[in-house]
Amino acid sequence: MANQNFGDFRDLGKYQLDAFNTATSSTAKSLRAIAEEATDYSKQSLDNSRNYFERLLRVQKIDDIVQLQSEFYRNAYGDFFARASRVGELCSNLAKEAFVSAQSAGEQAAKANQEAASKIIADISEQTEKLAAKAREAGKGEH
Repeated sequence: MANQNFGDFRDLGKYQLDAFNTATSSTAKSLRAIAEEATDYSKQSLDNSRNYFERLLRVQKIDDIVQLQSEFYRNAYGDFFARASRVGELCSNLAKEAFVSAQSAGEQAAKANQEAASKIIADISEQTEKLAAKAREAGKGEH
């Protein structure tokens, strides 16, 4: 009977491990998306900066320099906030997914705990009844 109880605990650990794996898989996907967004932004920013400096080297008038700088900074500002907004959305989605995964894992673990505890209590109750019956029979045999 004792080995059966250990099997119940092993099953309980399996449920918790499965829930953990599901949660980490979801988190890894979200973190990968954030990293890809940051990498894409870095590449785009470097390309835009390189193009800006190449164009800056060819400019011969001060007015053209001012216009080029204004255009570059306006675009850089717009790109940065667009990407920052996108990363903010991805982070928000990550937090929501993590919460849902944690909640689901908690519910699954609670259900598994309750099932395992009920089974263990039933086994202990059954064993107690058997011992009590043996004790009664032994008591009858002595009288």
